[in-house]
Amino acid sequence: MTNSTEVPAKRHDPNYIQLSGDVRKELGLQFKAACTLKQLSIGLGLEEAIEMWLRAQQAPNQDKYSNKGDE
Repeated sequence: MTNSTEVPAKRHDPNYIQLSGDVRKELGLQFKAACTLKQLSIGLGLEEAIEMWLRAQQAPNQDKYSNKGDE
């Protein structure tokens, strides 16, 4: 019997893509444990981590280009 409140799988949602990669075992275990402690799915944990990483990558570039007119 199917529960009518079930959320459709993200894998079939066109707004999502699947990413994969290999990480060191210790890092992967720590990440899974942290997600479990925060009661987050691995997917949501990855989204948070990727968003934080992308913001960190943009920050140095913004500083580098923000002073261009001052030279």
